[in-house]
Amino acid sequence: MEFSELLIKEHEPIRRAINVLEAKASDAENGRRINRNDVNALLIFLHYFADACHQAKEETILCPILNQSNTSIRVEDVMREQVQDLLKEHNEERSLMEETQLALFSERPSEFIESARKLGKVLSEHALKEEQVLFPIARKILTRKEADEVLTRIEEADAKFGCSQRTLLIELLQELEEKYSRRAG
Repeated sequence: MEFSELLIKEHEPIRRAINVLEAKASDAENGRRINRNDVNALLIFLHYFADACHQAKEETILCPILNQSNTSIRVEDVMREQVQDLLKEHNEERSLMEETQLALFSERPSEFIESARKLGKVLSEHALKEEQVLFPIARKILTRKEADEVLTRIEEADAKFGCSQRTLLIELLQELEEKYSRRAG
């Protein structure tokens, strides 16, 4: 398996979490009471899975290796710009997660709805950008040795993050999906 396949595979649970978050924002918008603890659990999932697990690997493994890769100056400029955009988006996502969490516990549902929708949109667009732009460029410019190093370090980071922690996060997401898909059905 290639490093990009592992990272793309992690987008699937992130997208599932976004779907639940957007459903809860719609519930709030339609005046339905939302379970703040469940939405907070979903935001905690996004913090740990999307940020501490997924994005941490991109920031500490992939981006530094891309920045060190020997490429033509033109490709290097494009890659550096993509990496900088990616890092800015990661910071924006972190801020939005925090903003959404604060809005969730405020008495202003409109702020929660707006923050949740913006977070979902930014996360979705970011994942798509990685899949369609960053990862294809990375696969083209990294040597086989560099790509193997990225893969090995990602696998090491996954082991360090912990299989059981990852499993608990995915189980939390599944629980929330099941709870809210039953209500919709």
